[in-house]
Amino acid sequence: MSKLAALVSVALVLNACASSKPATSDGSTIGRDIDVEGMSNSEAAEVLQEFRTKYGLSPGRVDAPEITSMVEVIEIIRQDRLGAFDAARSYTAGKTGPEALTVRAYLELSLASGMLTAAAILERERKEDLTELKQLEQPRSFGSAAEDSPQKAEQISTLREKTEDLRKAIRALRVLSEEPLSAGKALAEEAISEDPDIQLGYLAMAYYYRLRRDWLEFDRMMKYADDSEADPAIRTYLRGMEALERYANREKAQALLEEALVQQPDLVRAQANLVLTETHTDAKYAQLQKLKSMNPNHMVVNLAGATIEEEYETAVELRSVMQND
Repeated sequence: MSKLAALVSVALVLNACASSKPATSDGSTIGRDIDVEGMSNSEAAEVLQEFRTKYGLSPGRVDAPEITSMVEVIEIIRQDRLGAFDAARSYTAGKTGPEALTVRAYLELSLASGMLTAAAILERERKEDLTELKQLEQPRSFGSAAEDSPQKAEQISTLREKTEDLRKAIRALRVLSEEPLSAGKALAEEAISEDPDIQLGYLAMAYYYRLRRDWLEFDRMMKYADDSEADPAIRTYLRGMEALERYANREKAQALLEEALVQQPDLVRAQANLVLTETHTDAKYAQLQKLKSMNPNHMVVNLAGATIEEEYETAVELRSVMQND
């Protein structure tokens, strides 16, 4: 199973079910005898494969078109079609020159970014599960007989197992992101060395340092690109993500991501992050619907869509009840 296919499979996770496979010493039932912190690339791929198999996940729709031009590659990047990235990488492999090297850099960095986004969403899911587990494990002073029922014990066991499985899957995604991160950096550096005036190369380097959270180097790269006319949408997108990740300024991030979409209407990753930056149920739901119209198979739709829609439906139901009281 390729790393990209593993990512697509993991991105389908929404609700887990229990497994009869015995737990490992760390509480999970996947990646037996694999050290989470010392996980290798091959072990990470194995963990994600087992994760997919355990939870009955299908590989999902694989978008593998026949690519015939670099224009198509750029469209794949802008539309964040992760399922087509392997085909795009194959088409661009071996292509030289600063422009081609820069496109290849963006492909690699976008793949790494997708893996890290998946890891972050799964981490959010794990935290929610841990909160639920804590509630279930908390003794009740005036509890009923149901407090000690087999059903509750099964719920606790299932959640414990799931949170540990998620911990391994999250780590696996982060491990697998390292190779495309390094490749993207190397390609962008080569592009700049061949043409020191290639502004998109500096933006690619800024993208890399943003993913690494190396903000001083991010600032240095953005100085080379901020005054240029090269791809204003990418510059705006990067500034939006900086506002979110560096300064925790959601309002500014949302405004910049919206601006990036005005500059480049098919910049799907900007829309995906608008979904993730929203905290209000109605607004998050509305942003999700926009994302689905742009790319119904997007990772964020597969990974977080059902939860967002369920939250929205619950909120609508509760508002209806309260309005009728």
